[in-house]
Amino acid sequence: MKNIVFLNSCPVWGGGEKWTFTTAKALAEDPEYNVYIATGRDTELARRSAAAGLEVQPVNIKSGITVLNFVKTYRFVKFLQTKQIDIMFLNMSQDLKFGGITGKLANLDKVIYRRGLAVPIKNRFYNKYLFKNCLTDIIANSLAVKNSLLKYTEQWLKEDKITIIYNGINFKKVNLAIENRQSNIREEFNLNAETTIIANVGRLTEQKGHTYLIKAVDLLAKKANNFKVLIIGTGPLLESIEQEISNYDLNDKFILTGFRDDIYNILEQSDFLVHTALWEGCPNTILEAMGVGLPIVAVNIDSVKEVMIDNKTGFLAENKNYVDIADKIEKMIFSQKKEYFSKQEKLLVKNKFSFKIMIEEVKKLLE
Repeated sequence: MKNIVFLNSCPVWGGGEKWTFTTAKALAEDPEYNVYIATGRDTELARRSAAAGLEVQPVNIKSGITVLNFVKTYRFVKFLQTKQIDIMFLNMSQDLKFGGITGKLANLDKVIYRRGLAVPIKNRFYNKYLFKNCLTDIIANSLAVKNSLLKYTEQWLKEDKITIIYNGINFKKVNLAIENRQSNIREEFNLNAETTIIANVGRLTEQKGHTYLIKAVDLLAKKANNFKVLIIGTGPLLESIEQEISNYDLNDKFILTGFRDDIYNILEQSDFLVHTALWEGCPNTILEAMGVGLPIVAVNIDSVKEVMIDNKTGFLAENKNYVDIADKIEKMIFSQKKEYFSKQEKLLVKNKFSFKIMIEEVKKLLE
């Protein structure tokens, strides 16, 4: 049996935390693995892990320099040694620094860093040390992420250290969520049957490009009337986004739902998804939408083009071009191809982006 710990210090719930939780839970169901979660005491990851029966090790990582706190470093190394941890997964950049050093001090067999954003790492001495001397493996969740990792580091970072493992969708969970629908969102938000429901899912941060969505809707409102955009998520830009919507006098076109844990329920009842992120790793929201067969309008950043096909699973718009985004949304509203998009999406996810395939790839890396 191999003892595994997932170190994820992110205080909020997002794609990385969902991957950590679902992957840890799946491995824990295999008798070959004994799994721990290392995270903050009051995080959503800690709560969900405890509820799922996973053993949670509290660890308080505030930044990359937490590793200089010798008490915290000593305690975590002691935990790794006491539990005889063989393998550690790392999530955030601060986890990379803290977990990379503590994993090396504890002499673990594998220290695996999962990179989920297509943003280059800086060519700094400490990154060179961590990637060369502390990490045994790197998971990139798309080719775009792998290429970004190598952009400034190809002189010293070995490409064969990086394995691409795409995110995966659990069809059993999707079907269960649809069968046990928690609410009727048209009733919940007082929307009639003729209103087109457009979903937008993601943290309220600069990365998700909400300002381009709002500007696109401002143009769209001059051409189409009966639609509503659900912005699903929470984050530091909540007030800023609310203010921008108000500035454009678009309060009647948007509903900010806040955090929801019934994403499949909402997606399944929406008419299509709009995704305007400026950068991504492997866009989990797009895969979730494809899993329920929801047509998509998305900006054509590299990672998005890896998982969806223009005019086959939806429409791609030019990144940061709110005029083109508005045009593609309008095109989708009146499109007769939604059923075709839905069928193609489900087929693509089943063959390439299923949760079963993802877990099999993770296990191969562990072996």
